[in-house]
Amino acid sequence: MLGCPPAAVALALGTARGYICAVEQTEQQGRTGEVLCHLSPLVLVVGIPLANVIGPLIVWFIRKGASRSVDRHGRAALNFQISMTVYFLALFILTQIPLGPVTTLGHIGLRAWTYLNLILILRATYQATKGELAVYPLSIRFLPQ
Repeated sequence: MLGCPPAAVALALGTARGYICAVEQTEQQGRTGEVLCHLSPLVLVVGIPLANVIGPLIVWFIRKGASRSVDRHGRAALNFQISMTVYFLALFILTQIPLGPVTTLGHIGLRAWTYLNLILILRATYQATKGELAVYPLSIRFLPQ
């Protein structure tokens, strides 16, 4: 072993293991913040108005200083949820217009909005667990990346 005493090798291996564990723990904490940014809009299911924006805003505000990656994921989630809120308001206004086809189109759009929002949230959450930044379609950039 090149003249290294066994205690020195054990110490080096122990230090290396500790470093690897610390890196994995830091990486896991970062991914937890990333995942929470994307998953927090599901609070809207509870029925709290604008919870789809408030949830990611709170997570992003608290965790954005932890890492640049959490900041980027939080901005992406916020941009998407603000965009989806704008689309929801437009569709809701369509449902209030007393013309049969327009009202029907608004109701169909709201149902599609619900499914699309849910699917894209879950897809982005899955990508965040793998450490990838989700690219949301239909997202307007209110907050620069």
